[in-house]
Amino acid sequence: AVALPDQLQTDPIALLHALRSEVEAHGGTVAEHARVTAVRGRGPVEVTTERGAARAGTVVVATNSPILDRGAHFARLAPQRSYGLAFATTTPAVEEMYLSSDAPSRSLRDAVTDDGSPLLLVGGEGHPVGRERSPQERLDTLRSWTHEHFDVTAEVAAWSAQDYVPHHALPFAGPVLPGREDVLFAGGYSKWGMTNGVAAAHVLAGRLAGDLPPWSDVFAPWSGHEVSGLPTAAKINAEVGLAMTTGWLRPLTRSAEETPAEGEGRVGRDGLTPTAVSTSEGVTRRVSGVCTHLGGIVSWNDAERSWDCPLHGSRFDADGEVLEGVATCGLARRT
Repeated sequence: AVALPDQLQTDPIALLHALRSEVEAHGGTVAEHARVTAVRGRGPVEVTTERGAARAGTVVVATNSPILDRGAHFARLAPQRSYGLAFATTTPAVEEMYLSSDAPSRSLRDAVTDDGSPLLLVGGEGHPVGRERSPQERLDTLRSWTHEHFDVTAEVAAWSAQDYVPHHALPFAGPVLPGREDVLFAGGYSKWGMTNGVAAAHVLAGRLAGDLPPWSDVFAPWSGHEVSGLPTAAKINAEVGLAMTTGWLRPLTRSAEETPAEGEGRVGRDGLTPTAVSTSEGVTRRVSGVCTHLGGIVSWNDAERSWDCPLHGSRFDADGEVLEGVATCGLARRT
């Protein structure tokens, strides 16, 4: 085992509230519930949201994987989903943070409830977005593994996360396009957002202030070290091509007329059009089965009852509305 000294555990939500307070203390404004759908122009740059537009001299797109196709960063990022569980315990099950070195990976840390009761947090079972037959089985596997190895009393919560792993394993922080200092981005944290996100923020702040950290070149989106990731990038895009081909062939073998059982979804053909049909909470919904980003065929996520694209990780709810990813437009409703 490898031990790392001076580990720090923090509550990410408490950290977020503290950062927001710092922004507002410095005269900044935080606008919530205004999803950005486009970034255009220059001098100033215009940001389009669902609630109107805003303009700025410099815009930072911090959406993990850029929602902008310019620069084609989606072709250098592999979208991954993984799962987390929180369990109540009578005594602390662990007193440090742990990450396994073997596969399938497992991560452990302790936490406490508001009243001070101990919790065990367990994470793992990662897989490419949209390419898993049953994400729910992944979650159940993690649940079974925990019960096998720890004395837990009750499951408190279950959740999932989406991460983007760059082809060379280093995060990005810099211009979306070479020479364009007015549109910057950060992302691709490889599941280490609590540290890599902070590091990326230092890079972008230094870029804006003219005082870059000496190590900032390793985060540069356009530099010589990109060459080191070319074999991985080729593999990522070969897998995308395979997912595109099999995704379009699969619906041809079944009709979209059949109503799925509760909690299930499938993509079939309506004529020659791929149509995604799901049943959730007693309601059957029909939407386009074609992702609005680059035309991949979505697949049903039975753990979260969403439609996930196996190409670049865009996700949509049962009604077709965008949940996350590079897509900015929802799936069209079908009657």
